[in-house]
Amino acid sequence: MILHGPSRFFQVDRVLAENDASSVPILAYSGESIPDLTNFDAVIVSGGEYPPSQFDKLPFLQEERDRVMEAMDRGVPILGICLGHQLLAHWLGGTVERSEQFEVGWLEVAINENGLRDLLLQGVGPRYHAFLWHWDEVTVLPPGGVNLASSALSPVQAFRYRDLPVWGVQSNPQYTASLAESVLLGADWLADLGVDAQEMATRGHEVDDGSQDRIFRNFFTFVRTR
Repeated sequence: MILHGPSRFFQVDRVLAENDASSVPILAYSGESIPDLTNFDAVIVSGGEYPPSQFDKLPFLQEERDRVMEAMDRGVPILGICLGHQLLAHWLGGTVERSEQFEVGWLEVAINENGLRDLLLQGVGPRYHAFLWHWDEVTVLPPGGVNLASSALSPVQAFRYRDLPVWGVQSNPQYTASLAESVLLGADWLADLGVDAQEMATRGHEVDDGSQDRIFRNFFTFVRTR
């Protein structure tokens, strides 16, 4: 798992445990050298807080890009989460830009016909609530990118690259309602954006039906059976 912040592994360790999966955390953001990823069963590219203006400037992201592309060429399954989703789209030739609105909280995501047929989203659709937390978004898919889902604010909530086992999801499917609540209530600045953090936290407990966990379960099931 390639990490882009000190708390990112904590957010995913529950998912790994529930899917009986082990992980090698790669602390890319701290300057840790990224190993040959072709030797791994799968790669997860975590979320983080780097804007698109830094994607081509930070040396560690350049090294990360090269290693991820090598793994992709060898058919290693790859899942990008939030920032990871954006990085994959950018590296493959898509466009990531700052949105006019911060998309935050438990919001509805609509899965399109492509998504309903895609194995990553099997058993999830056609609509579900995802936990979202991002300013930047994929505005143009890379050549060969297949849009799988969208929300009212973001047209690309999930995509697959060609028919390869390479996916990006803009949401944060590693979050439970309880974990999301702690993040929402700890962000006082959300009120300045007109977001009622308490209402959104309460909504999470009402709509978190396990759909997000199924995304990870589908991914790990594919990794084991490929």
